[in-house]
Amino acid sequence: MKKTDIYIENVSSYIAFVEKLKENNETKGNNAELLFRGQGIDKPLIPKIGRLKYRIRTNSIIRTEKLILDEFRRGILPLTEFKPENNWDLLALAQHHGLPTRLLDWSYSALIALWFAVDSPPHIDKKGIHQNGVVWILAADVDDFRTDTTTADPLDNNITKIFRSNVVSRRISAQSGVFTVHKIMKDNRLIRFENNKNFKSKLTKLLIKGTDFAKLRKQLSMLGIHYASIYPDINGFCQNLEWRFAKKEDE
Repeated sequence: MKKTDIYIENVSSYIAFVEKLKENNETKGNNAELLFRGQGIDKPLIPKIGRLKYRIRTNSIIRTEKLILDEFRRGILPLTEFKPENNWDLLALAQHHGLPTRLLDWSYSALIALWFAVDSPPHIDKKGIHQNGVVWILAADVDDFRTDTTTADPLDNNITKIFRSNVVSRRISAQSGVFTVHKIMKDNRLIRFENNKNFKSKLTKLLIKGTDFAKLRKQLSMLGIHYASIYPDINGFCQNLEWRFAKKEDE
């Protein structure tokens, strides 16, 4: 454990840290809302489109992304209640349903991000050690947000920024969703967000011990953060119903 590591053991200490961070930012003149991202394991902040091994090789992640989105656009009309009006909407909808895109999910809600970090039992490595979960906090500036989504195309994106989508899915609304939209380099690389020169000084990482996941999951549920609230559909309702009656492996 590094001296600089910050561990969260319960919801109350987590909220206290977030409040203090927000207060410090406002003192510095930054009144933008904090953004949060929870992960069940501490892995690099790289969008899914940049992490996969592809069956169909196009020699370009950008080209692959376009092919995937074209197929998504053709197939979703009978499956979705909201019709995407442009590629920004299309990317947001695809991202929230697990399709690989150049987006990373964030939330305006500290509690929702914490839920995503602990909603499943912790990963266990080959030595039997529980892996840490993590919540990233982004103290962005107003200038870090994209404001040209009515004129620009995200598939031509040449700078990594924050993107607030239209509410094209009930999940986006329920999860207070917001995204970072990432630049894909000409050599097919995506720079880790935590190494991005414009954002790395604005990020704070909080760690959660795997042995604390179950406790935090129960505390969040008492505060109304659970599967049914995160996923406002019959799948989420059933997941939450199952959890009410059956323990997870770490409980």
